[in-house]
Amino acid sequence: MKLQLLIAGQLPSCLEARDVWQSVCEQQGLELELIEVEDEQGQELIDRLGIKSFPVLLANGKIRAVGRPDPQHAANILQQLLIS
Repeated sequence: MKLQLLIAGQLPSCLEARDVWQSVCEQQGLELELIEVEDEQGQELIDRLGIKSFPVLLANGKIRAVGRPDPQHAANILQQLLIS
């Protein structure tokens, strides 16, 4: 499974979400790719998926979560992704 987190620079909500997702992914043994909205890849994802809010977690190119989750909610999301 390819996990990507699209974040908007130094916004506090994005930095907090980055920390939560990185921690939960490490606990699950999953790799998380960080993508900045200002990057070419970030702009392509925004355009292709019509993303309007940040941070956004993508799994295999599909939006799976928006915003900053608490660690337990993030772990639940990953567990559901691993099951499906």
